Amino acid sequence: MTIKKSLPFYLIGFYPVALILGTLISEILTLFLIILFIFDCIKKKTILFFHDPIIYLLIFIWIYLLLNLIHSIDFQLSFNRSIFFIRYPLLILAITHFLIKNPDHSRIVFLMWMLTVMITIMDLYIQFFSGENILGYKSPWDQRLSGFFNQELKVAHLLTGFFLPAFSYFFQKNPKNFFLYLAMLSYLLILILTNERANIIRGYLVIIIFTIMIPYFKVKIRIIFSLLIVVIFSLTLFFIQPIKDRFINEILAMNTNKSMANYVIFSNYGPHYLTSLEIFNENKLFGTGIKTFRVSCKNVSIDKYYGKSNHLAKSGCSSHPHQYYFEILSGLGLVGLIIFVLFFVYLTIRIIKNYFITKNILLLTCGSFFLIQLIPLLPTGSFFTSFGSTIFFINISLIYYCLKKT
Repeated sequence: MTIKKSLPFYLIGFYPVALILGTLISEILTLFLIILFIFDCIKKKTILFFHDPIIYLLIFIWIYLLLNLIHSIDFQLSFNRSIFFIRYPLLILAITHFLIKNPDHSRIVFLMWMLTVMITIMDLYIQFFSGENILGYKSPWDQRLSGFFNQELKVAHLLTGFFLPAFSYFFQKNPKNFFLYLAMLSYLLILILTNERANIIRGYLVIIIFTIMIPYFKVKIRIIFSLLIVVIFSLTLFFIQPIKDRFINEILAMNTNKSMANYVIFSNYGPHYLTSLEIFNENKLFGTGIKTFRVSCKNVSIDKYYGKSNHLAKSGCSSHPHQYYFEILSGLGLVGLIIFVLFFVYLTIRIIKNYFITKNILLLTCGSFFLIQLIPLLPTGSFFTSFGSTIFFINISLIYYCLKKT
């Protein structure tokens, strides 16, 4: 195996470490990977896998982001995120290009991901039991784990984004591998111990979909696995106090009339959602521009939802609304939301149709991750920040790879 052939695979495999080290490292990694891809295309005088509606839609989204700069209330805030969005369709093409060009090298990627994630998981167990991880980092919040991310509480997002594709790659090759089941068990336990509510829900939903849909086992085995997942979740929920506090006591303590709408409104992120709706009401078609929520939130009031005396009425401002749809709606307006939803729906249809034909386990897990990220109202990170977007589009890259190799 020559360095020239294997380098792109080591770069792709390094992504989880790069994201732990910082998004600047992951962005440099993306740049190098795209440059290698472009040079390879120039050498062969062709861009493979470009002609597909998925890529066309992403380029159309990029063009809309550029045009939307005209309506941004803060051009400087929106400019970088808009113009450099093109890196994501290029990243999808690059990863697909290299994985299909040299399929025998793909093991490098998933082995590096699995090793990185398992080391991260072991480190989180150390932090859970001792209060510090192997580097001496303490979580900024006693009830949650941060691991290698130190003061940032986003490790569960990294785990769900990289463990599941790596697991599915090796599982498809050898579904009877005992160590894979141990890895899955350790993942399920530590995921809930991170106490990141939204990411736990998403991670467990992906595993349940995986368990129900895998073609290798009889229905009875699938039911047993599904029940085991529910039991693991339930035991930790009721017998580990920090988990119980986050999932049960905090929700019961909300000042609501027990309706679902009020649970959302009176949640930590409810004020952000309502603020984004108020911003949208004043800028319905085109929004206020990418990344401008932190500015536009200062110009709207949500007193009518909470009353002036409620502290929630003053907590609507943040760096972003913490939910993809609300972020797109307030930043890009109804036009932007429609364009993104078209992309989401089209890709969903392609995933479902292709999975029932190929039974590709990698497509199943990455496709499930993609779909679960799009659940309305469930809190997310920002769609346009490097950390979340990189994980999101790496999974879409693997989906595209599965679609194009058939």
